[in-house]
Amino acid sequence: MDKALKSYRTVVTLPDGTQVILRPLKKDDGQRLLGMFKTVSEGDLDYFRSDVRNREVLEDWVSHLDYDRVFPLVAVVEDRIVGDITLHFGTGPHRHIAETRIFLVEEFRRRGLGTLMLKTMLQLVRRMGLHQLVAEIPMEQSHVIKAFKSIGFSSKFIREDYFMTPDGLTHDVVVLTLRLVDRTGEF
Repeated sequence: MDKALKSYRTVVTLPDGTQVILRPLKKDDGQRLLGMFKTVSEGDLDYFRSDVRNREVLEDWVSHLDYDRVFPLVAVVEDRIVGDITLHFGTGPHRHIAETRIFLVEEFRRRGLGTLMLKTMLQLVRRMGLHQLVAEIPMEQSHVIKAFKSIGFSSKFIREDYFMTPDGLTHDVVVLTLRLVDRTGEF
């Protein structure tokens, strides 16, 4: 990982004037990360792949940061983490692809922060030399799907009953991709 990316920092301003610092997650962010995930609703918790309310899980994340495996960019308002977007890098024959995931605390949703975080991550991804980004989003999160499409992602297919919540209900997931390198017409 490029050293400049590890120390990346930018300030974005939301339409309502709120200033947000976007920067990589750091080893001393454990308490701030825990504070963000303490606000997760039961409904949102169902969609996480890990138990983000578990202190040990979060401590493991911050103590074992490996930006070459997962690159987490956090949104900070007044020393409080209010959002997080991650890149999960492929390996071997998938090393040119990364999966992206995003989470915002409830009070910062539908305020433009998610779109600004996606656009910022997209700028960083281009510097990283990736060829493609992938996102898997539950069908019922249509506003999130719309936000991803607004910056250039396109729907590739739907995985029916792909995601199961703890209560046993399954959900369809839309797989979205964003090609960063155009190979159209190559033979």
